[in-house]
Amino acid sequence: MRVFLSADMEGATGVCHRDHLVVGGQDYERARRWLTGDVNAAVEGALAAGATDVVVADGHATMRNVLLDELHQDARLLCGPAQVRNRPLGQLAALEDGVFEAAMLVGYHTRAGTPGGLLAHTWVGRNVHEIRLNGRPASEALLNAAILGHYGIPVVFACGADDFCRQVREELGDDLEVAEVKRTLGPSAVVSLTPSKAQALIRERSERGVRQGREVLKVETPVELELEFHHVDLCERGLEVGGEALGDRTLRFRGADMLAAATQIWRVLAHTTREEASFLK
Repeated sequence: MRVFLSADMEGATGVCHRDHLVVGGQDYERARRWLTGDVNAAVEGALAAGATDVVVADGHATMRNVLLDELHQDARLLCGPAQVRNRPLGQLAALEDGVFEAAMLVGYHTRAGTPGGLLAHTWVGRNVHEIRLNGRPASEALLNAAILGHYGIPVVFACGADDFCRQVREELGDDLEVAEVKRTLGPSAVVSLTPSKAQALIRERSERGVRQGREVLKVETPVELELEFHHVDLCERGLEVGGEALGDRTLRFRGADMLAAATQIWRVLAHTTREEASFLK
């Protein structure tokens, strides 16, 4: 059994502040170890459930956060930035490189606009106000689960803060195995388990999730994605690459399936992120 693990960082054990998330930030290096510990615990759970191969896709910011020399020896690490020529689906990659029977989401967070959500955003926080999937506000977890579903891969486990765990079950179903590693107090404050306690919980729940399996998420087709930017400037620049304008700040993308629509939206996000908009200079 092959398992795909997509790792973000905002939902990792102990992480609560932007300084934890960026190169050079206070305790960023320590947060990398917390994240790697969470990832390793999920890998151990998957292996205990019968996985023979676990591919860990680093999906946060530079996508070079998981510590390779501390990663579980039976996992493989996919890293490198979300550029169109490298990783046209952002946090996901190499899905077409073979058959995966299950996927896990580690260190994920709530979607943009979540009241009091811990470090809440969707895909590119500095640019994106909201992304809607077939008219429904969507988190990174839902969007990525829909892409995974295109390839026939079910999401069987997720972990992060309590607000994320509630939201991901609302989006993907109450039968999803989750591990709450911390309790959100607000946008940048948590009550966290210690790494050893969090990892034990992740190990237990991920093993259960992989053993039980789940149905693949299938979204209604054709697929419509709406990308609402924070600012008009970004929307105008995104329109240079693709999409249909809906008002001043929103672009609409239509595709025959989720893969087609998501590929379009990531191309636009890459274009609008490449160069800072004039109002930021």
